[in-house]
Amino acid sequence: MMKEVTRYIAAFLTVALLAGCGGGSCNVVPDRSFTTNINQAQHLDVFATKGWVYAQGGYAGLVVYNTGSQQDPKLIAYDRCSTVNPEKGSRVEVQGMLLVDPQSGAKWLLEDGSPAALAECPLRSYSVGQQGNVFYVQN
Repeated sequence: MMKEVTRYIAAFLTVALLAGCGGGSCNVVPDRSFTTNINQAQHLDVFATKGWVYAQGGYAGLVVYNTGSQQDPKLIAYDRCSTVNPEKGSRVEVQGMLLVDPQSGAKWLLEDGSPAALAECPLRSYSVGQQGNVFYVQN
């Protein structure tokens, strides 16, 4: 009798664990391969301290942000696709130090892409590399 109860409990916990794995995932923005070059000639604003720019790439475009300085830029990049109902393809917009989804009202911090209001998942970030004076964003 005890072994049977233990089996039922184990089966219940396994089903509960598997069911919980799919629903709460933050990997919600569709995957798309790309490489985008970021340079001063085409994207001057991002090279200012705390500067940012919209760029091509990703699923719904990119927001590229400089966490460094004008002399020592450190660029990070996010997909503009809102993680709130990503199937709608709503593009986030920079408003001060926030990224805002105009459809849902969700907000993320520009500094690191983490949720600030309504959103549960951070914005999708991409790898940024550098070769000389050219930065490149890629998936």
